[in-house]
Amino acid sequence: MKLIVILIFTLIGSISSQKSALRKMLFNKYDKTKRPVESDDDIIYANVSLTLKKIIELDILKGALASNLILGFEWNDVNLKWTDTQYNIGYINAKLSDVWYPNVQICNSVTGKFSFDENKEVTINRNGDVHLYIDKIFETYCKINVEKYPFDEHVCDISVCFAHQLYVEETVGNFDYDIKLQSESSQWDFDFETSDVENDNIVAVGLILHGKRKVSSATVTKIIPPIMLTFLIISVHLLPPESGEKVSVAITVFLTNIVFLSETEKTLGNNSREASIYLIYLLILTLVSGCSSISAVIVCKLYANQTGANTNSAPEITQESNGKRNRVGVSEISDEQNIKIKAIKPCIKHLLSYKKLDQIILSIIVIFLLLFIIISLSTSS
Repeated sequence: MKLIVILIFTLIGSISSQKSALRKMLFNKYDKTKRPVESDDDIIYANVSLTLKKIIELDILKGALASNLILGFEWNDVNLKWTDTQYNIGYINAKLSDVWYPNVQICNSVTGKFSFDENKEVTINRNGDVHLYIDKIFETYCKINVEKYPFDEHVCDISVCFAHQLYVEETVGNFDYDIKLQSESSQWDFDFETSDVENDNIVAVGLILHGKRKVSSATVTKIIPPIMLTFLIISVHLLPPESGEKVSVAITVFLTNIVFLSETEKTLGNNSREASIYLIYLLILTLVSGCSSISAVIVCKLYANQTGANTNSAPEITQESNGKRNRVGVSEISDEQNIKIKAIKPCIKHLLSYKKLDQIILSIIVIFLLLFIIISLSTSS
């Protein structure tokens, strides 16, 4: 047993010494500032792999996607090769700071250009293939579209690109991606596709994510408030002015619309390329509610004027005497008095009664809102 342990430690020591000797041989005259090619005209092809481990957050307010990625690169370095006859070793590890590596970036990163960790280890095999893997949380920009909110869909792009090159010296060989999500999002459904772009001497490959909002109880909570606000605006004109609460209810509904509109605008932000139908409808509701408050004041004023005219009209009672003058010329009052009640002239008919005005305003509001809903649904479908 002791002999086996001794042999194992001897073997490990031998392999370690061989790797040290190999590493010394490879990096003795190695220059990491020079491109690892046999000819200056040769192009370096780097294989790129992208593994999506977790989608942390899709923030429509910031217009960004936060995700945990494993970014992999593989390229061939002609100056880091060895043969089996020299060293019976399959691979060695080295620090990134000791080798040449391609100038690649996440093109649409929110934080800008990221720097490689120079202490990160790379793996080098006998053929000169260098492997580098970066496990990191990245934030990338998204194309936000809240036109159909709360049934909105957004497009996010995770692109890996090479720096601008006047003459192409480095480019992408192969691109692979793997989706290994640890948990599904409770708010979004994601679809994936690859992207391959070469424009203005910039080569980029990556992954396109389509995030569609899930229909859930949270969606219902976003639909109910505009519906209830619509009914509340209509109910203002169903409330008779005799109640004495018509104006106060109208103003309360108007203020509620303002608050809800303001909070919704903060939630959606201003990163969307298309205007939100949801937000436009709330804006129209607020405008209609303001006009409804003014019309409620006018209706109540008409009500006060028209009912006040009827109250102030009272019957006039006059006494007429059938007295006769005597010889002296003194008028004699008759015992009988003719009491006449003058017929009250009916109130002059108003051109527009307060009830009629309330009905007209209610009809205009209903027709206007229905037209907007129909047009919005037809254009968005």
